[in-house]
Amino acid sequence: MKKWTEVFFILLIGMMMQNCAYKTTYQTIEFSAFDEMYPSITEKDKFYEGKFVKGDHVISPSHVTIYTDSIIKFSKDRRPIVEVVREQDTATYSNRLIQLNDVHNFRDLGGIVTQQGRSTKWGMIYRSGHLHKLKKREEDKLLNLGIRQVIDLRTDREIKKKADHLPKGIEYVNYQAYEDSEDMFTKTRKDVIKGNITPEKADALVVEFYKLYPLDDLSKVREIVFEILDNDEAILFHCSAGKDRTGMIGAILLSILDVNRAVIIQEYMLSNNYRKEEVSSRMKLAKFGKMFFPRLNYQVVENFSWVKPIYIEAMFDAIEGEYGSMESYIQDGLGIDDNMRQKFLNRFTH
Repeated sequence: MKKWTEVFFILLIGMMMQNCAYKTTYQTIEFSAFDEMYPSITEKDKFYEGKFVKGDHVISPSHVTIYTDSIIKFSKDRRPIVEVVREQDTATYSNRLIQLNDVHNFRDLGGIVTQQGRSTKWGMIYRSGHLHKLKKREEDKLLNLGIRQVIDLRTDREIKKKADHLPKGIEYVNYQAYEDSEDMFTKTRKDVIKGNITPEKADALVVEFYKLYPLDDLSKVREIVFEILDNDEAILFHCSAGKDRTGMIGAILLSILDVNRAVIIQEYMLSNNYRKEEVSSRMKLAKFGKMFFPRLNYQVVENFSWVKPIYIEAMFDAIEGEYGSMESYIQDGLGIDDNMRQKFLNRFTH
């Protein structure tokens, strides 16, 4: 567990520089093309907007308000889930990003095509950042999504500082796939501010974290996976920013559900798309802080704020290095045999 004390600080920056935009990045940031792969439905302030390809046959719910050649507007009385027929193939679409004030990176893992040509079901598995700032007026929205259980992947110290605010009727469960045996937050904050961490070291430590997480406490990862998949009701899992621990668990879940690796990585990279404003605020605060701490490196802050393909690829590489393949990890490491996996596929895909 000593390695955790060295890499734990990669989670710090998400708490250290919240709530504070800058115009440019200090390095090339990669964004996901995932939302461009499918017809999209976006949640607006007063309606949902669906953009489809001209010629699509959209089997719409009754709450359509405006219907043009390629754009449909839905009222906000309920979340739209629509069927689209294109070239005799039928697929189901909804809004992936869920809009909640001050709850970041909240998204649905539905509508993802598997290698068998099936799709993950909408409204079953959600992922997000922490729910500490969930507003009372938005609790009904969480309940209306059908979510009845929240799995928190954070440490005790993180939870103590920013506990989730949940409405009645939602069960809360905490699983920690590593232990913060030492309080690294204070030390790491000083290291970042003093400029003791280079961008290269930052990347290396993030990569190391991704290598350790799925293997270091496998029994806990197994518990998390089964808590999510062995469940008939909608479930939400999250960490602090909803990008690293949540991203890894999401990648493992989608692997179990037979989603192609390249598609999994594109879904993982959506955290960059959905966290632009949050990261921009952090960088604005970092720019202000540099006046007082001149050795603060903007790129280091960025490396802890964005996700990169090399991070999640490091997780897959570590798993395959230990088990030979992702399939062996699923079967031998997580204990999911063919019958159990088929049960999960039947439950979460169609």
